[in-house]
Amino acid sequence: MAVVSAALAVYASGLLYEGFVASGYAGDATYPFVDKAAAERAWNGLGVDAPAAARRKAALRLVRADPASPRSWTALAYADRTARHALTPAGVAALEQSYQVSFFDLRDATWRVDFALENWPALTPPLRQQVLTEAQVALADPRLAPAMKARLRSIRDPAGHLAAALLLAGAR
Repeated sequence: MAVVSAALAVYASGLLYEGFVASGYAGDATYPFVDKAAAERAWNGLGVDAPAAARRKAALRLVRADPASPRSWTALAYADRTARHALTPAGVAALEQSYQVSFFDLRDATWRVDFALENWPALTPPLRQQVLTEAQVALADPRLAPAMKARLRSIRDPAGHLAAALLLAGAR
């Protein structure tokens, strides 16, 4: 009984350490489950100059922690884009998966549309249609419309800029 109690105490200490102390998050005590809060802290703690490998590792951990969240998949697409300075087929697949999970993301719609338009040439036609639909829904929402219009006006990619101009022209 003492051995079992000691083992449980060590395990509980490991869980507390991973959940509240460890910034790197090893995941040894919670394997095979990934702590979503720790994965989000690791992703949010990355600086703009974080190495590509660290960004990809943190994004993959987010996907494992919460595969039903579009934010996890857009983080993976963003990590792909920042690693190669262009969206690769793997990044496009991650962005497509974010739209499969949720065609409209209230919290991140403006960011996701902006990201997609800045990478417009790499997107597939069905993915482009999903991006346009999300932008139209956001433009129809009085809470999101001002931020979405501002983002659409700031698109630098020439092809994405044309798509943004057409979205703005069709907005009420």
